Amino acid sequence: MEKFLFVCTGNTCRSPLAQALLKEKRPDIEVKSAGVNALPGMKASDGTLKILAEKGISFNHSSSQVNEQLIEWADIVLTLTESHKATLIKQFPAFVDKIYTLKEYAFNKDLEETYRTLQQHYVEMELKQAQFIQKHKDEIEELSKRQDIGAQKQLDNLNKSLQQLLTEEREQIERLEKLLPTFDVSDPFGGSIEVYRRTAKEIEEAIDKLLTKL
Repeated sequence: MEKFLFVCTGNTCRSPLAQALLKEKRPDIEVKSAGVNALPGMKASDGTLKILAEKGISFNHSSSQVNEQLIEWADIVLTLTESHKATLIKQFPAFVDKIYTLKEYAFNKDLEETYRTLQQHYVEMELKQAQFIQKHKDEIEELSKRQDIGAQKQLDNLNKSLQQLLTEEREQIERLEKLLPTFDVSDPFGGSIEVYRRTAKEIEEAIDKLLTKL
């Protein structure tokens, strides 16, 4: 069975929530949590403990600073934001293949087709732009040499034509990008219990998806 390590900032809010929720759902799984800037020995935040109590989960937690031993122990390291992920990869580059954001690891498979289609539109847009510039290369070079209002107006018109040519691809890219979720889990630190509930919902949805992959 895989061993999971959740990592957030201070290891008092998001990563303990994730740790407790995963352990509650799958007691047979080994799971720990840590923080990239944790003060060792801190208890879980009051908001985290209240959310877990609402779910009937008792959780005794003491914060830990992430280190190489913890990273090496884990089979999968799941960060709560892309910034946490980047920090870990920078600090522990030898373990890059096991470091993901929680949402990335949970949902990426479902998004593969969207990513492929998005990449196709990026390629198509670059191709159209290159072909347009090549087609009008001599005209653009000649107009650029001139320093008069007429030449600038013609260059502006060419630019407008290029933008119109790319409109369809841009619209498709914008539509697809809106379908892609952020891979960050919101930080509830200092927030109300409602803020903690929303964060817990984000985490739990990702964990439920993660468990379908095991």
